[in-house]
Amino acid sequence: METRRRPLVYVVVIVVALGLIGWLVVRSMAKQRLLRALGSNDMQVRVEGARTLLEAEKLVDALPAQPVIRRSKTAAALGEIGTEEAIQALAVILQDQEEAPKRWARQALVKIGKRSVPTFMTALAAGGEIKDEAVTGLVELGPEVAPQIRFLLTDRAAYKGAAEALAQLGETGIQALIDGCYSVDKDLRKQALNNLGKQRVRAAVPAALANLKKEKFVVPGNAIAALGLIGDRSAARDIIPFLTNKDERLGAATALGLLRDPQAVDPLLATLMDTEKAYRDAAILALRRIGVPALPALMRDLKSPEVLMRRAAASGTIGTGSPTTNVALAAALRDPDEEVRVSAALALGWKGNVAAVGALVQALSDAKWRVVDAAVKGLGEIGTEAIGPLLAVLSQPGGAVEVHYQVSRAVATMGRPAVPILVEALATSPPEAQKWVASALGEIGDPRAVEALERLEANATGDLKWVAQEQLRVLSGMGGS
Repeated sequence: METRRRPLVYVVVIVVALGLIGWLVVRSMAKQRLLRALGSNDMQVRVEGARTLLEAEKLVDALPAQPVIRRSKTAAALGEIGTEEAIQALAVILQDQEEAPKRWARQALVKIGKRSVPTFMTALAAGGEIKDEAVTGLVELGPEVAPQIRFLLTDRAAYKGAAEALAQLGETGIQALIDGCYSVDKDLRKQALNNLGKQRVRAAVPAALANLKKEKFVVPGNAIAALGLIGDRSAARDIIPFLTNKDERLGAATALGLLRDPQAVDPLLATLMDTEKAYRDAAILALRRIGVPALPALMRDLKSPEVLMRRAAASGTIGTGSPTTNVALAAALRDPDEEVRVSAALALGWKGNVAAVGALVQALSDAKWRVVDAAVKGLGEIGTEAIGPLLAVLSQPGGAVEVHYQVSRAVATMGRPAVPILVEALATSPPEAQKWVASALGEIGDPRAVEALERLEANATGDLKWVAQEQLRVLSGMGGS
């Protein structure tokens, strides 16, 4: 009897196993259909697939294995669903490794509205791109969320992101950050000042100035940086004393340059006997930013017996573009210090400064290659208005080959705008000038020069013919040989 029952048991087990396998296969196929639906271009199809997977608690676990576009489209579908379960799934997608799903998740959470605020607040602690998306999302939700976020300023994990968001969330957010500037938590003060500075909040000036005082918990470096970004010149007098503070002088010089207050000129110059490169660079840049009001003091110190002062003065004039400096800078081209001569040549090079051409051409004969290169660059910066005087230099009989070569380089740096003038000069200049004009056209590489070079090549002889041929090879892409 027992022997006869055993085959029946086996049959039952097999039937049950086959049924279970079939059930699992059907469920798996159904799940795969739903996952494929998440990538559909039809939003309603995506929504139905996402909702079914959410109800079955299968969506979150399945998402990481899906393609990027499918994860992104799922986020959009979840935004349409808008349930608490959908928000929880979007919180997961917001931490995706790829940029697109994070962005779509943020957009979906914003669509859902204020119920998404806790999700964004949690994400502020994540840092990196996740934090950035959370900040963007909170800002998109608007100033109404500021009261909730400000409490995160005391959260060590999230306060950086919270400060960044609050700075962009209107008066309530701004006030929360201004209050943070007086906190006993120095890290919070730093973040509050940093973000108020980035947003250039003028209402934050008193709080920033308070952090320049010699009191407990102050963060002067961050306050100085914020004041520079905010741009209120009245803060300059409070920042100037920090130029003598070893820890804060670099930031102070940078901020004073941003403020562009003329009263900072002499205090900045007074510190430029310092040899620390980073500080000198920052102070000189500040003088350049102050611009024309700094020029009288710079011209004075260009005659200083101290080489460090002359270097700073010459460098400080670069980019100011004032004809009042031409005489002093031309004299500085004869300074015994190479650095001074380099800066003077660069300072003379500004658009339309034809009056400086003669001095810069003389500098092309300098014994130091850095000075020569600076003079070439300076001539190029003057622009096409300098071509006439430079052609006159090239046309001088018996001129130095090295000077003519450097003039050709300078003309070539003017680029395509110089081509029409040079093409005309190629037909009217003497042979010596034609040679260097042709070289400049080849260096510029503009096909508009081809016809003129072909005419020159057809009519020229000797070296001039060879130069024309070489430039034509360059323009044809064959290269010289």
